[in-house]
Amino acid sequence: MNTVNKIQTPFCATNRRDHFGLCTTLQVNTAGFFEHTEAEHSGLELCFVTGNTRHQRRFRGQKWPVASDTLMVFNARERHIEECSFNPDLRDLRSVIIHPDFINALLADVSINTDELVFDDVLIRPNPNLRNTLDSLFLAATTPGTSPIAIDCALTELVIELTTRLKHGASGKLRTLEQRGFYPGPVARAQALLRDLVASQDLDLQQIATLAGLSKFHFVRAFKEKTGMTPVRYLNSLRVDIAKQKLQARARSVIDIAADVGFTDLSAFNKAFKRHTGMSPTQYRNFFQAGAI
Repeated sequence: MNTVNKIQTPFCATNRRDHFGLCTTLQVNTAGFFEHTEAEHSGLELCFVTGNTRHQRRFRGQKWPVASDTLMVFNARERHIEECSFNPDLRDLRSVIIHPDFINALLADVSINTDELVFDDVLIRPNPNLRNTLDSLFLAATTPGTSPIAIDCALTELVIELTTRLKHGASGKLRTLEQRGFYPGPVARAQALLRDLVASQDLDLQQIATLAGLSKFHFVRAFKEKTGMTPVRYLNSLRVDIAKQKLQARARSVIDIAADVGFTDLSAFNKAFKRHTGMSPTQYRNFFQAGAI
C-alpha cells in the first residue's frame, strides 16, 4: 500500500500476506489503536469486519462505514482515508487487495482493465456465496503450503461475482458480452465451476468442458494455455489445497477428508497429496499440529 499522507499514528497492528502475486490479504487488529491515514494503491479492495470493529473510509466526498453485515468494494486507486476508531475491545478488520495483473489477465479476452472497474455502490450486503468465497480465501491464505490454485479459484469467483452483480464503469460492455455468452470466458467459468464441484466424485473432463461451453479438445487447449496445466491437474491441486485446510483440525479422519474432496480411493488421495506436497496427509497433519509448518 502506498501511503500518501500519514495524518495520525500509532498504526493498527496489521498481519499482511502477499500471495503469489495474485492478491494481498490483511488482518488488522484495531484494539487500542486509532488510525487516520490517507492512501491510494492499485487493485480492487474488498474490506469487511468479523467483529464489532468500527471502521470507515472517506472518499468521493463522503464517509463509508463498514458494518458487520456489509462488504466494501472499491477501486483502491481512488484516493481514500482509512479510519479505525480507538477502542480496546474492538478488533479484526479484514481486507483483500486483488492485484491488477490478475484482473487484467482474467478480463483480457473482453479487453477490460482494472482501472475501468470503478463501482457505483461502495457498500453492499454480500450474499452467502460471496461471504463463503471470502472466508475460503482467507482460510487458503493462512494454510501452510497452499498452492496458487486455491487462491486463483477463489479470486476468479470473486471477480466474476463482483463484475456481473455490481454496477461499475464497464458494466454496459460486460452486460452485452454476458448476454452473448462471451463473459466470463470459458476458462474463467471452468475455474469457478471447479471450486464448486471439487467434492464431486464422478466429475469428468467432458462435463467440465460442456459446462464451460467448449468442446473437450478446445477446452483442454484453452485451459492449459491460460493456467499452464491441464484441468485434471488443476482440479487435483485444488482438492489437495482444500484437504490441507481440513487436516489442520483433528475432527475428521483422513479417509473422510479424502471423500470430502472427491477421492473415492484412499490410496489415490495419498498419492495425489504426496505428489503435490512431498508428504502424506497424516505427516502433514502431524507436522501442522507440531507447529513445524
